Amino acid sequence: MTRGQARLAQIIRNFRGRTIGVLGDFMLDELLRGEATRISPEAPVPVVLMGDHHAVQGFPGGAGNVAANIAALGGRALPFGAVGSDKSGKQLQSLLESRRVSCGTLVREPGRVTPHKVRIVAHQHQLLRLDFEKPAPISSHTAELILRGLRRSIGKLDALIISDYEKGSAPTELCQQAVTLALERRLPVFVDPKPRHPEICRHSTAISPNLREAELMAGTPLQDRRQIEAAGRRLLVELDCRYVLITRGGEGMTLLEAPRPGSTNVTMHEIKSVPRPVYDVTGAGDTVIAVVALAYSAGASMKTAAELANLAAGRVVLKFGTVEITSQELLEAVAEGV
Repeated sequence: MTRGQARLAQIIRNFRGRTIGVLGDFMLDELLRGEATRISPEAPVPVVLMGDHHAVQGFPGGAGNVAANIAALGGRALPFGAVGSDKSGKQLQSLLESRRVSCGTLVREPGRVTPHKVRIVAHQHQLLRLDFEKPAPISSHTAELILRGLRRSIGKLDALIISDYEKGSAPTELCQQAVTLALERRLPVFVDPKPRHPEICRHSTAISPNLREAELMAGTPLQDRRQIEAAGRRLLVELDCRYVLITRGGEGMTLLEAPRPGSTNVTMHEIKSVPRPVYDVTGAGDTVIAVVALAYSAGASMKTAAELANLAAGRVVLKFGTVEITSQELLEAVAEGV
């Protein structure tokens, strides 16, 4: 193992004991595996033969997947958000608890529909996704309960993640209050944003949009290095954040760092991915922000945190479903260099 690999491995070991708050949209994901052997005579669609009920797998989705990744990597996740009192909400909480994520800080909102996604897969190909949801802003009372829970727990946190899936659990005012609380404690804040809610990114430590989200947020195509640098500079200034980490799928990531005091130069790092087969990109962004938050709070530079996140994302796309990466898997990826 090289000196660089040993340094990365030590950072991963330092994940243990880190407590990360996760504020956002908690969802239930299900995967139905079957076998597609023929086309329906009723319509030009495949007929998927489902073997038995064991073909159904359940996973925490959205912010729940972020929390599950933190726990699998050795950290402790504290979830802050709202779920319904429905069957999906109860199943989601059970799945989180089974992954060592305590749900005492989640708020059950009467009448709320817990977002539930069902993916139907045959022969390692996703054929269809069914979304059962009624996105709606949480009530002011629910927002106050979430904020009250965050205030009680803020002293335990090493970082805060905001995971916005536009389902209503991450309203702008709540996120701004959460960011203010974190900054008062000098905690780093990481935001996985949606372009229609850029305000929640303001004053954060880092945001991690994918390429398309970054294009929408910047209002311009990002087709070359010059365009990416110009857009990154604009986002850094407009949102007053320190880092913009743009995930670019098979091309890796681009990290842009705000100018240091006395300088006007934006620092830009290209983090390349190793070519590999991709089975499923579901939840890769959740893995990225979980690793970045853990690594940065464990003392890594943002560039090093992004490099670890890039390795982690390269491993989870080899799996099917909304699945997390373990610390052992990440250690193996570091040792192998892929």
